[in-house]
Amino acid sequence: MKKIPLPSNMLVNTSLPQIDYSDCFMQHIDKEHFTSIDTFVKAYFESQPRWLVAISMNILSKSRMKKDLKDNHFSVNDNIGAWKIYIRDDKEIVFGDDMGFMEYRFSMQLDDTLLRCATVVQYKGQLGKYYFSFVKLLHQKFVLLSLSYPLKNH
Repeated sequence: MKKIPLPSNMLVNTSLPQIDYSDCFMQHIDKEHFTSIDTFVKAYFESQPRWLVAISMNILSKSRMKKDLKDNHFSVNDNIGAWKIYIRDDKEIVFGDDMGFMEYRFSMQLDDTLLRCATVVQYKGQLGKYYFSFVKLLHQKFVLLSLSYPLKNH
């Protein structure tokens, strides 16, 4: 994964009224294994270790994750744990959460063999700014770790 500036053509750019923080990572992937953004996203969620799912998506049981994925068509307003789908098209899905003191969006975009994953955050007052200043220290490491799982065997 290579860190890149947030591309202006990603849907995630329009998902919040104001962006106070952003990051984006890119990698070329094998199109044979991930034929669409939906197949990548499903592999992403299925491959995450239980501890990471509990921390990032507030899902404590593997059966809850399986149910959320089985019932999910990755449509706008669908949820996987605490993550809601806000926007999507045939190449990109934007997940996120409103935590009250900040909102974040996490986007996965697959354009042919190019995978881009971006995070944008909007602070809501000083608490959001302070909270994310601590989270930011580990955020990129968690993103890269979570993306490594579906890509390991492909």
